[in-house]
Amino acid sequence: MKYTLLNRTLFSIVLFSLSLIATSAQASNRYYADNTLEPTQGFAWDWSAGASYFVEDTYLVGTNAYDTDLELDLSLAVSYDRFYLDFDHNQLSGGLIIGYSIIDKYDWGLDILGTNTQAGFDEKGLGFYNSGVIAELDGIKSRRYDFGVGLRLTRRFENSQISFEYLYDVSGAHNSWVVNTFFSQILPWRNWEFRSGVGVSAYSADFTNYYFGIDQEEVAENRPFYDAHTSTSLIFEFHAEYPISQDWVFLAGFLSTWFSAEIDDSPIISQGYQHKAKVGLRYVF
Repeated sequence: MKYTLLNRTLFSIVLFSLSLIATSAQASNRYYADNTLEPTQGFAWDWSAGASYFVEDTYLVGTNAYDTDLELDLSLAVSYDRFYLDFDHNQLSGGLIIGYSIIDKYDWGLDILGTNTQAGFDEKGLGFYNSGVIAELDGIKSRRYDFGVGLRLTRRFENSQISFEYLYDVSGAHNSWVVNTFFSQILPWRNWEFRSGVGVSAYSADFTNYYFGIDQEEVAENRPFYDAHTSTSLIFEFHAEYPISQDWVFLAGFLSTWFSAEIDDSPIISQGYQHKAKVGLRYVF
């Protein structure tokens, strides 16, 4: 998901402040088995920073087929007893998560968490830096970022993990549910670390209609009325990391998402899939 300039500025301020009182911890995407965001004694935190070059295609009509750019990769994990905050920008499935660990025992975990599921967009498209109205999207209403709160059940194995999440939007965007299931595996090989994962998500009819439906006020000559129903998506992710020195790590990743027909058939959707790839360097403090 893409973050606004304000969010990035606030995050940088928080990051600098925390660096003055740091202790040691580890951070990892909640979808992977080396995630150590679990109950701690007191306060702990960890962070890393880097940069990467990415290329991604878009699923909205009228937008450029591909978007390429350099982006700053910042990752931060903060925990205090059972509470934690995780901002993961190294892996493509990462994002901002706020959580509380209810149970962490016998390789099982049950958490309350809050996270963003869907990026908002309007008649200018998805990107914050886009300028000007896109002709094919002219006249659509603004779709806001959501924020879901719910439960996550996790079962960890030696190098793999499976998780189930039920989230309900509390931001007032679509006011409905999203269900995520994700299986991941970590494979070390010599100095390489390979990460792969596959997931399935289900979205309520209200979610699908809010982001991809077309109501009567949005109908145009090339944009008919569209009433969507419950939808799904399939995600596949692969990452590779290699330490090139004591502090620097090379990373590369690929993420593919395929949408069900309920999303693909929307008049504002140009294709039923989205791919994103990145390559970059990360500095581990």
